[in-house]
Amino acid sequence: MMNQKDPDNPIIRFYGSEHPEMFEIERRCMDRDGMVIRHLDRELPDGLVLDVGAGNGFTAIRLCSATRKVIALEPDAGMIDRTVPMMWVKGIAQALPFEESTFDAAYATWAFFFADVPDIDKGLNELNRVVKKGGKLIIVDNAGEDEFSWLAGKSMGSNPDWWRDRGFEQTLIHTSFRFDSLEEANRLLRFYFGDEASSKNSKTEVGYRVVAYSTSVRKR
Repeated sequence: MMNQKDPDNPIIRFYGSEHPEMFEIERRCMDRDGMVIRHLDRELPDGLVLDVGAGNGFTAIRLCSATRKVIALEPDAGMIDRTVPMMWVKGIAQALPFEESTFDAAYATWAFFFADVPDIDKGLNELNRVVKKGGKLIIVDNAGEDEFSWLAGKSMGSNPDWWRDRGFEQTLIHTSFRFDSLEEANRLLRFYFGDEASSKNSKTEVGYRVVAYSTSVRKR
């Protein structure tokens, strides 16, 4: 969720490998009812699927089945969890290390596709290259205009017009962060946004809106 940018590096450095205790809280408490994973499971086809920015494999392993194999692509070696029984590949979205039309679909969840990522269109072009014609692309990001954004004190939503201009449709998913205690909630909010956010919060469940952008690959 929270990342640090280096203008000379196309990778947004994710905090998870440096602060695993914070990442554990995020993964356990964000979308605790699995609304996003259920949406992806419904929308993704069987076959070979690419997870771009897979983190520690939390989502990818839950989308694997007898008829669907997910390949986990992750740029941060510190996030790759080899105990998760799946195929791992280290790489970035702007230079995917795969042949053309390798995958039946691809998705990313809060990973590469932030509005201020360098060469975001290059990443999308790479996804169009490695996914088969007619295959689905799904990008999950913040929708904004929710309790989570209010605590942040700033807009946390992605730009739907940007995605619409590139042929993506959108589906809103209403979910939440649900914490085990107020102390845990404010610990993560303080880490994300500072003391002001934690001082504003008095709840163990924080409303959170997510958007899933989807399109089908069109080959030239």
